[in-house]
Amino acid sequence: MNRVRFFVAIFAMLLVEPSCGGSTSSDVAGDAGLTNHGDSGTGGACTLTADTTESAVTSPSGCHVLVRDTRACEAERIAAGLSGFWLKFSCRVGLSVTTVSGVSVVQATTDGQPDYRSNYFASSSPCWESYTDAIQNPNTTAAKTEVIGFYATPNTTATNLQGAIIGLTISGVPMFGNFAAPGDDIYQEAMTFDRCGGHPQMSGVYHVHSEPYAISYDDSNFIGVMRDGYPVYGRRDANGTYPTLDGYGGHTGTTADSPAAAVYHYHLSLQTSTALGTSGATEWFIAGASSKWRGSPASCTGCN
Repeated sequence: MNRVRFFVAIFAMLLVEPSCGGSTSSDVAGDAGLTNHGDSGTGGACTLTADTTESAVTSPSGCHVLVRDTRACEAERIAAGLSGFWLKFSCRVGLSVTTVSGVSVVQATTDGQPDYRSNYFASSSPCWESYTDAIQNPNTTAAKTEVIGFYATPNTTATNLQGAIIGLTISGVPMFGNFAAPGDDIYQEAMTFDRCGGHPQMSGVYHVHSEPYAISYDDSNFIGVMRDGYPVYGRRDANGTYPTLDGYGGHTGTTADSPAAAVYHYHLSLQTSTALGTSGATEWFIAGASSKWRGSPASCTGCN
């Protein structure tokens, strides 16, 4: 933790995030000190981590990038007409293809819970872990039913990011934007992220705003899909270089999932705070600097 961000952590206060439909829900930083819950919860197996294996890649916070075994649901997804990056989503995520107003939409159903341990599970949960290198907000992760649509063929009708959930990671964890509610500072809020880069808001919706370390850490890994249907990759292009991005946080080029044809896709976007109190703090956000989708988003149900 660098000195600027530690200073911010000491003075963290009420953190509020927008939710779908225009209402608000809170991420509360709680006490200024770091919270230590001990070494373990109730013990036992965390069933959410089934079909995951830790890779050798570890973020500075100690979160391993996970390898997810999706063989159990691959045939069903192929039979439904899905291919490419859609086959990389955890089998914990339900995927189907439907038609809305004559347009093909991929529909994902998720409970929103991470497939790794977190200090934001209830301390009685076998998925709880101690993590003291951040401020603990008082919220607890809860299973939620979220049905998120993605256009199979994205358009280019640029749209302001709206509501809370802007996309979905391959683990089934929702993506949130690069902002908090008006008057709050997302860089300050980042001080409450768990080891793998996520946290829950007040109603228990666990989510990530920035680099999800259990999926990607300074690489070109496929992270998930924005609600406009464009895929999101890590900091780097498939050739290992850092791309030049547009205001949406993307560009056109080849990817590991489209090696022969250049396609538009998003990347994690390095952004720097200019706000009083957090000036100079940086984050690799999922959303681009303009806080817009490149296309128009599909529907999102149960996403408050």
